[in-house]
Amino acid sequence: MNRSLLLPLAICTQPSLVGGKAVGLARLLAGGFPVPSGFCLTTEAYDHALRAAGFSPTEQWQAAENSSGAERQRILSHCCGLIRNYDIAELTAQILEQARRLDLPLHQLWAVRSSATNEDGVHASFAGLYRTHLGIPPEEMGLAVKDLWLSIWNERVLNYHAMSGSSGTPPAMAVVIQPLLEAQAAGVAYSIHPLTGRATQVVINSVAGLAEALVDGRVTPDQYVVEMDENSQPIRISERTVTGQFQALRATGQGLRELPLPDDAVGRATLSDDQLFDLARTAKQIEKLFGYPVDLEWLYDDCGLWLLQARPISGLTRPTQLTNDDCEWSRANFKETLPELPSPLGLSFLELFMERYILAPYRRLGCRVPEGVTSVRTFQGRPYINMTLFYSLIVQLRGDPSPFTEQIGGEVLARVPEAHPLGWFTIARAAVVMMAELRRVVHDGPAWFAEMKVMAAEHRADRLRTFSGEAIALRLDAIGQRLDEHELTFGIAGGVSQCLQALGRLLSRWLGKDWRALLNGALQGQASVISAQQIVRLAEIADMVRRDPRSTSWFTAEKWDPGEFRRRLEGTDILHAFDRYLEDYGHRGVGESDPMSPRFADRPELLLSVLRTQILAPTSAIPADILERQAAVRERALSEIRARLGWRFHRWAIFSWWYRRLCRFFALREANRHHLMYYSSAARSLLLRLGELLVEQGRLSSREDIFYLTIKERTEWFAGELRDWRGLIEARRAQRDRYATVSVPDTIQNWKAIVSGTDTPLSMDSEKILHGIPISPGLVVGPVRFVRSMEDWSRVCRGDILVVSVIDPGMAPLFGVASGLVAEMGGTLSHGAIIAREYGLPAVANVFGIISRLKEGDRISLDAARGEITIQD
Repeated sequence: MNRSLLLPLAICTQPSLVGGKAVGLARLLAGGFPVPSGFCLTTEAYDHALRAAGFSPTEQWQAAENSSGAERQRILSHCCGLIRNYDIAELTAQILEQARRLDLPLHQLWAVRSSATNEDGVHASFAGLYRTHLGIPPEEMGLAVKDLWLSIWNERVLNYHAMSGSSGTPPAMAVVIQPLLEAQAAGVAYSIHPLTGRATQVVINSVAGLAEALVDGRVTPDQYVVEMDENSQPIRISERTVTGQFQALRATGQGLRELPLPDDAVGRATLSDDQLFDLARTAKQIEKLFGYPVDLEWLYDDCGLWLLQARPISGLTRPTQLTNDDCEWSRANFKETLPELPSPLGLSFLELFMERYILAPYRRLGCRVPEGVTSVRTFQGRPYINMTLFYSLIVQLRGDPSPFTEQIGGEVLARVPEAHPLGWFTIARAAVVMMAELRRVVHDGPAWFAEMKVMAAEHRADRLRTFSGEAIALRLDAIGQRLDEHELTFGIAGGVSQCLQALGRLLSRWLGKDWRALLNGALQGQASVISAQQIVRLAEIADMVRRDPRSTSWFTAEKWDPGEFRRRLEGTDILHAFDRYLEDYGHRGVGESDPMSPRFADRPELLLSVLRTQILAPTSAIPADILERQAAVRERALSEIRARLGWRFHRWAIFSWWYRRLCRFFALREANRHHLMYYSSAARSLLLRLGELLVEQGRLSSREDIFYLTIKERTEWFAGELRDWRGLIEARRAQRDRYATVSVPDTIQNWKAIVSGTDTPLSMDSEKILHGIPISPGLVVGPVRFVRSMEDWSRVCRGDILVVSVIDPGMAPLFGVASGLVAEMGGTLSHGAIIAREYGLPAVANVFGIISRLKEGDRISLDAARGEITIQD
């Protein structure tokens, strides 16, 4: 059977006849991708030329392979001479006739590219070894074809052929012939990162004009890395290296020429963001079509994107191990319990706590944490939690990671990490270890909580006045050792997560889409969440004030000075009740996880201002009303759940068991936090007394300076290490002041880009309905009141809807005044969310950008059951 000399690209499907490049283009055309029109001069033409020249390619190739030095060069030169002497005129005429038949324009310049039978393979690409000719006039196409045939008989091709392990059969050369397009930009794209093997990154190299200079290595291209999501859609440009090109390779009447770029294009990026996204999306689509990662040559002209080549990426290595830079980071969770700018001491304690009490238990369960990957990272003085790492830990333990963002807050992961579930034996072992931890929580929790409360009482400021610096250092070490021995956070968090995972799987099937709202309602008014009890306690004190005319007169006076409260309330039950409240809750505060943050006991005027707001309000809920409202919401939700479960009594029994268990662990979670703050309060008192002593010795300027040293540095100082400690503290204070002037994102999906300042923030839309995560159901309308710091507390009025960056659990006293709560960041498991839900305050969290969308006093409608905030006209 005669083999064709010339074939349209669309039917080039036989590699031995048309070579690797033509096959790749045919596959692109079959997949509906844009490929310039053209045709292929097949290997039959090459074989015919060699036969006409009178030599056997196999014999000559094997002779060249088995020789070296001058003898090899003699053989190669002999073969090249025979090819040069071949009369190409008849074949040139056939090429031109084929172009006419395909209605291709003969008056313009052409691209003549190699398509050898060993080119563009999976294991060896032979990239750059064979020639390409651009800007060829029609009458010279035969000469260009002959030159491509010659490129096989080259020392470099022989060496690469041997190195790649190919057999002794010589390659044959087909040629792809297409009209040359006028390129605005051209280059190469890799559907995965060719160096790291990361499948979520498309790498693009680009030059202005034609890409021949890029392929030849004569010009440094712009380089871009486009991040892709799990659906192969572009998310962002994570790396952008613009080389500042000032000229472009163009086809002219005199051939290819380097021409200067227009003034407005000099030094600018060669591709727009839209073009990069389009190209990255296309690369992933082709990867899916071909079934393997691809290396593309591409070109943009006035009509859009064209593909010139598609081949496998050869020599790929396995993806490198996950690093911190690969992870996505969020301020969720940390932002809720730490001040905007934590102290250096607070940051060092956070890092120690996360490593010792969170990651270490995961490792004991058998989870793998890549070396060098941390749970905490700091940017511009703010700590971020590693969302990617904790997502992968859930997957390793065969949990469902889908509710992860809803529970912790922040944005959904843009790139789902590659994580492999642990083996079933390891899972079984982990289950045994975890059950033991849960039993320890239930058994040891009450005694440990009581010990921490005693710890705070024993280390009140008035009891430390006689302590020396050495004694204080020993006490700090001692309470730290007790924390090491008894810390329960991991077990409690595990218990909550276990219950939510189970209820989420069951209720989503049994109750329908609104199962979360029903469960949130059922969790109200348990009277066991200690952090929520403080709201009712304040309401009780406000009720006592209303019944006492003298106290009411002082609280409602126009010239009210909270600093006089002890003198004004002396001898009253109200003062006694307020002091008992401070005994139970005075160790709490806003940003309370940082020992540097002041506590309510340090600033009682904040609580008094909340009481004053309640007393001045024309209507106020009395404690009995609050408890009755909570109970009514809870009972309605439970009744609805039972009704929907119907006659399936076993379902109600299963729900009830998990529901009671969840309530128990929620209460334990808040009790643990409440009592950990006793530990924090004890540490704060000890540190402030230590600071006072160092001020007296002239070693510090103020007692708060002690918070500007990390835990390790404080130990080194007392061990006698000689450093300019005062200079270090002054530098840290100045750095903190600089950080205070800088705004940072709540989520960092590309750490390198954020640090280098190349990440582009998303713009906010102008919709009047915003959405977030429902926390506690209810429908209210009211004015917006921003609470950015404790200084804003006195401006809160009854009926205000609080709009905050996060739900700090220290804000709980305000919940008794507000009618609703909206947080820019947060999740269902945040401590503040649990308090709001327990109290029954309508609340929605994770409403991105709401602070920038609203103004103080704007009226909004809050439908917390649906997670909707409507901005009213």
